[in-house]
Amino acid sequence: MLHFTKQRIRLFQKRSIKINQIHLKIVPILIIIITFIIAGSIILITNSVKSSRANDKNPHRSLVNYKSKKDSPFIEGCADISALKQDDLRANATFVILARNNELKDVLSSMESLERHFNQWFQYPYVFLNNVEFDENFQKIVKNNTNAKVEFGLIPSNHWKFENEDSWEFKESVEIQGDQGIMYGPLKNYHSMCRFYSGFFHKHELVRKYKWYWRVEPDVKFFCDLTYDPFLEMEKHGKKYGFTIMIKELWETVPNLFRLTNGFIKEQGLKKKSSWDLFVENINNKFIYNRGDFDSRYGNLQNEDEISDRFLELLKIQDLLKKTKKFNGQNDDSKLPNDEIKELITKASTTKKLPKLKGEEINGERYNLYHFWSNFEIARVDLWDNPIYDEYFQYLERTGGFYKERWGDAPIHSLALGFLLNLEEIHYFRDIGYQHTTIAHCPSNSLKNQLIYKQSDNFQFPNKKQDKFWENYDSPKSYGVGCRCKCPSGHKDIEDSDNDFLQKWFELNSDGYHKPRPININRIERLVRKTYRNGQFDR
Repeated sequence: MLHFTKQRIRLFQKRSIKINQIHLKIVPILIIIITFIIAGSIILITNSVKSSRANDKNPHRSLVNYKSKKDSPFIEGCADISALKQDDLRANATFVILARNNELKDVLSSMESLERHFNQWFQYPYVFLNNVEFDENFQKIVKNNTNAKVEFGLIPSNHWKFENEDSWEFKESVEIQGDQGIMYGPLKNYHSMCRFYSGFFHKHELVRKYKWYWRVEPDVKFFCDLTYDPFLEMEKHGKKYGFTIMIKELWETVPNLFRLTNGFIKEQGLKKKSSWDLFVENINNKFIYNRGDFDSRYGNLQNEDEISDRFLELLKIQDLLKKTKKFNGQNDDSKLPNDEIKELITKASTTKKLPKLKGEEINGERYNLYHFWSNFEIARVDLWDNPIYDEYFQYLERTGGFYKERWGDAPIHSLALGFLLNLEEIHYFRDIGYQHTTIAHCPSNSLKNQLIYKQSDNFQFPNKKQDKFWENYDSPKSYGVGCRCKCPSGHKDIEDSDNDFLQKWFELNSDGYHKPRPININRIERLVRKTYRNGQFDR
């Protein structure tokens, strides 16, 4: 019976072996199942942020009024701008805008939004920087669109150009990034911009004379009125860095940045600050596990349920492999463990997959790629203009990573904050509505202090149509914090994205926060094995 299932299969020219055809049926199935199951180390189940995670019972974080002693909005709603006088105290602060002559339209768009929602009342100066001289037309039109002081600066050549940018190595490195489809990788000027903002903007003579800066990009939008002085409030509350959007970096742009940063910290003998926890997952503190195969088994899993499910799958795979050994030499494929195979295939095919988590792991810490989006920053100039940060930049510069890879200034600034500032020194400007490209944050309006808009005589963009548009601001909500915000139609807030980077911010800043008790994987495996062997699992 079934004699045709035993036949010689030619592997090499002079060799042949006998293979049971039942094995030919089982082995591919097992390979498929094992591939899916082992791939679990790179599978992140989409509902991994479950209710067991603190402070995240509502997936719509923008509908929650987060407050803590560590960090909260400086003012909810609107401050009384009519009480502000022109001779009132101002901070030693400026806007910093890197722009090209052909970006005049986008620059004016950003200025109009910024002046309408903030600077018409406060009149902070502007510093414009360019790697070539600004033309007269650009300067004239910009000055005509604000009553604030405006200065134009030229970036020193060695702060913009790479020393070896004419070399084969430089050109090949940038070209390869284009071949690999790395975002902005083949654009030399993009590398120059990121390098400039990482290591040189704070050294420019027009910036260095100020204590504070607010970075502004061409073609950004603001959606809420900011009726208090953010620089003075940060000074008052001991804050040194402020952000409004936090996102995740593309791994392929920074494959070696985390490793090099750790090398610098170790070399300098620096102590990591509490903000470091924003940017890493500490595997050693999160799990108790005695085996050395954590990544291959549980690499991307987040909680006890997922670990329990994974180990149960592994037990079933092991049993299936044992059962297939019984068929060695048998020809009756009706005895195959079809039910078990079908169950595992169904499980594997319905598992939802996300791309690999490629962040590096060093000494039990895995880089999660989170960073503050630096196209909006309000910070102290000396946060970067100091010997420690300068040495960090020079350390990175010596590796050639600013052109060999496509490092952005945002992850560099964020990782540096991890050894420069504690969490209490960083502020989330949750009340500032802001958009750059397609990514936006726009809060709901506070029930408190929604005061009537009063236009300043300094406003250089009067427009009755626009005035009417902004007068019709969004209805206040109990969880709102904004002042006269009008969010874009169909807006999906970055706070409500599927990623949990802002959830981590809220978690770490919550009052009474304690690091969660490590998940004891050894105990989970013992319980699952015992229950499975007793036939009590109904999963």
